[in-house]
Amino acid sequence: MRLAPVTEDNYRAVIGLEVHEDQRTFVATNLKSIADAWVHRPKLQPLALYHGEDLVGFTLLERDSPDVLHIARFMIDRRAQGRGLGRKGLAAIAELARAEGRSELALGVVPANAVARGLYAAFGFTETGEVDGGELVMRHRLAPSAHLAGDL
Repeated sequence: MRLAPVTEDNYRAVIGLEVHEDQRTFVATNLKSIADAWVHRPKLQPLALYHGEDLVGFTLLERDSPDVLHIARFMIDRRAQGRGLGRKGLAAIAELARAEGRSELALGVVPANAVARGLYAAFGFTETGEVDGGELVMRHRLAPSAHLAGDL
């Protein structure tokens, strides 16, 4: 899985990504996320998720703490779901966070979104008991990557 900037060349395709009908109340549209990033730049970074050459998802990352990378939005296109790409996308985000020297990922999830909660828990996120804007806050401590640990 590869993270790439949302640019003039791919933003229309990113906006065209969508979740299943029954997931639409759980995540903002990619158009809204890109607009949020434009308004709140450089704090928010919209990124396209590619599996090989295929655009399969989108994430919006927030950098408001030196130690924590916040996943403000995360989605896998409905046509790419069920193939393990959510986990691969989270792994790519975790690698980016490690490369930036961060020790933790954080995100919020709608309580009724059982599929996302299961994905995040399987990846290693734990619910903190906090609620922010109606979303459950989850955190994931990052272990150093193998190549970074070998350099110590």
